Amino acid sequence: MFTLRQAKVLAEIISKHIKTAEPVSSKLLAKSRVFKVSSATLRNEMNGLEELGYLVQLHTSGGRVPTDKAYRFYVDNLVAQSCFDIADGAKKRIRSAIANGGNDPKEINKTIAKTISDLSDHLIFSNIFESGDCFKVGLSSLMEFPEFREFDRMFQLTSFFDHFETLFDRMEKDFFGRQDFAPNVFIGRENPMGGMKDEAVITVKYSLPRQHLGSMTLVGPTRMDYEKNIGLVKYAADELNRIFST
Repeated sequence: MFTLRQAKVLAEIISKHIKTAEPVSSKLLAKSRVFKVSSATLRNEMNGLEELGYLVQLHTSGGRVPTDKAYRFYVDNLVAQSCFDIADGAKKRIRSAIANGGNDPKEINKTIAKTISDLSDHLIFSNIFESGDCFKVGLSSLMEFPEFREFDRMFQLTSFFDHFETLFDRMEKDFFGRQDFAPNVFIGRENPMGGMKDEAVITVKYSLPRQHLGSMTLVGPTRMDYEKNIGLVKYAADELNRIFST
C-alpha cells in the first residue's frame, strides 16, 4: 500500500493526464505548487508508484502516465467520494431529451443517447431489452481523442461498433441481466465486451415506458473524465427510473 502523499501525487498525475493526454513529469508537478516539496522528492514518490504498478514510463526521458490499476484506484477511492452532480444546463438537456421522447421507449432511448454523447463527446450505445433495438452514436466524436489516431485502435473500435448488435445479445444474458440500476465502470481489461480491452466503459440499466428496460453504454479512452461521465449517465438513469419505474 502507498502513503497519503503518494495517493495525492497519483491523483494529481491522473488529473493532469486526463486534461492533456501527455505524460506527467516530476518537474511539472513541482511547478503546479500543489506540493510543497522538491522535484526530486516527487520523482522518488513517482518511482515508488511505478514499482507498485500505478504508473508507467513510456520513454526513458519522459514523464509517466497512469495504468489501468491507477484509474481503478482513482474511480474507487477518489471519484466514488463525489456526489456526481452535473451542471444545471446538462440536467435541463437530459430532462428535455426524455420529454421529447414522449411515451415511446425507442425514441427515448435514441434521444437520451444523442444527448449524453453530445454532453460527453463519447461513444454511446443504448438498447432496449428483449426487443433487440439498439442505437449507437458518437463514433466521430471519439475519433477526435489522440488515443484513437492510431490505425489499430481505430480499426478495433470501428469493428466493435459495426458488430455491437451481435455482441449485445450475449452481453444481455451474461452481463446486463446481473447488473443493478447503479452505474458500473470497467477499465481496460476489466471490460466484459470483447475487443475493448484498451478502453473504459460505463454502463447503466434503467426503466422505460410500457414496462420496458433499457441500458446505456458509454465508451471512451481510459483517460476519460470519470466524474463527469459517471455523473451524466447516473443523472439520466435516475431521471428515467423516477419517471417510468413501476
